[in-house]
Amino acid sequence: MFNLCLLLLPLATAAAVLIIGRDQLYAYEYNEAGARSIIERVEALNGSLIQVDFDRQRQWDNMVAMELMADDPAAARGFLLSGAEMLPPRSAAVLRRAAADGAGDAAIEVAALQLLLPGTRERYQANVQLLSLRPNTATPTSERSETLGDPRDFELMARALLAEPETDPLQFVLTGFSLGLGGDISTAMNDGAVSLLASTRRDDFPTSLSDEIHALLAQAMPIENFTAAARVSAEDGGAPGDFDNASVAFAASINQEAAARVRAMLAEIGEIGSATSSDAAATMLTHANTIADFARLRLLAQTAGDRAAAAAKRLPRDGSLLLAARGELEFNRELLIAIGAIALALAGLLAVIGLKLFEAARAGIRSLNHEDDDDHYSDSELLEISTNNWRPL
Repeated sequence: MFNLCLLLLPLATAAAVLIIGRDQLYAYEYNEAGARSIIERVEALNGSLIQVDFDRQRQWDNMVAMELMADDPAAARGFLLSGAEMLPPRSAAVLRRAAADGAGDAAIEVAALQLLLPGTRERYQANVQLLSLRPNTATPTSERSETLGDPRDFELMARALLAEPETDPLQFVLTGFSLGLGGDISTAMNDGAVSLLASTRRDDFPTSLSDEIHALLAQAMPIENFTAAARVSAEDGGAPGDFDNASVAFAASINQEAAARVRAMLAEIGEIGSATSSDAAATMLTHANTIADFARLRLLAQTAGDRAAAAAKRLPRDGSLLLAARGELEFNRELLIAIGAIALALAGLLAVIGLKLFEAARAGIRSLNHEDDDDHYSDSELLEISTNNWRPL
């Protein structure tokens, strides 16, 4: 029984881990209860960027100034708001008191500005809109700030792809989705496509993530099907690469199930950008290893905002940023069965161990109760010694 339970326990545990990973049972949704802890973890990551304790305030000021010179207001604000973990204790206490008043990041930003050097403070106020001065009304989401391209760009890429099928189709497929040829697309999806394309052009974009995205796009819009459909469409007139023919071929080649996954992925990236900025979203994507990690990045962006954008820009791509986002585990039937098997194996192990301990204790008590009998021989313990047992040397 003990050996059986000992074998069942790791098998059931491995099954539970596989089920969680396969079904993506961790939900990374924003909630007020966990927001503060995520912010603190991201601030601690930003604080780890200061390697030398000597003159931490000067180093913090320099990091804010560097982001202002790089024209990255999101990262500059992120480091400014992370001052509670980056500054020396006395200055950090000022920001913690500002946060304790319940006024939010706007009050922290104003308090942190007073700790900057005059030159950095003036540059910040000139280039970054203060949170306390932002209008209460949100920008209409129906307006698109940036697009991947127009029908003319799509036509040029279609012609190039038809002439050289080995061309990377990533931008072409994303442009087709941006134009609505792969189904209805929202502003968030379009913004996500812009950020994704910008991220894939970075040198630090993970290879494993690139391969997964290319595979998903290939499922959503197979290039072989597009090529064949474009030639068929051109039989009625025009060239296969013309927009009229290429757009019809693109829509006809769409795999609706895979296209829905692409649109969901683009929407997730768009939400990262809306919580920070398009450039920050492109940078944050470089910390992901799989598409499933986008949910964690979205939670970080929605919770930590510009702090996460600053951390994504400066932290190494070692998974530390992803670990700052912790989701809530959801249970399905298979996971409950695996957990039941784990509980059963643990109960069996404990029962066998308890039984052995009980038997050992009972044997010990019995030996204590009969230890006095060791000084006296009973009739059955008498030894018979006779001369027949002795032999001369």
